[in-house]
Amino acid sequence: MAMLWKMIDLSDEEREVLDHIKFNFDDLDGFDDVQRNGEAVLKLIGMLVEREAIPEHRVRYFVDPDYNIGGRGRSKKQGFERNGCTGNDIYTHVHFLKYLKYFIYGADLPPAIIDKFSDKVASCGRVSSGDVVPLGAFARQLARSSRLEFSAASEEFYKLALDCGLSQSYASSIRNSVKQGR
Repeated sequence: MAMLWKMIDLSDEEREVLDHIKFNFDDLDGFDDVQRNGEAVLKLIGMLVEREAIPEHRVRYFVDPDYNIGGRGRSKKQGFERNGCTGNDIYTHVHFLKYLKYFIYGADLPPAIIDKFSDKVASCGRVSSGDVVPLGAFARQLARSSRLEFSAASEEFYKLALDCGLSQSYASSIRNSVKQGR
């Protein structure tokens, strides 16, 4: 079964543009570097959108208010707009980098955790409401045993659950379960 949590397929041209993008703000050296980086991001996002390369649930994570848990009815994109950042300026803003990274690479979790959680989801077959609590407990146990910070890990497990094909509400339950870890 092909899982969607892996890096999206990129063309050679897209990979070339990606090679010029710095995802870590601390790696950006001054205003000119920030601008060059933003221009590369804008070019890449344009290419990916044009060929519809970003999985729908990853796009919805950014544009759909329902996918922004705790967003007070606003999507992550609307958060940019509320702060006066609109149009292409959203994609060139340094705070957009974490969303682009998710669009391309998926959840930011160790590969072993991604594999274990994805395998657990796959072993459920068609995930039902009865599977959600055990999956949440499993995700929380993975976060605990790997000594991940629960709050940050909860959002990444939410993304991973979406990548594994879980509905937004099931993925939200997984997120909440991990967030409750101690």
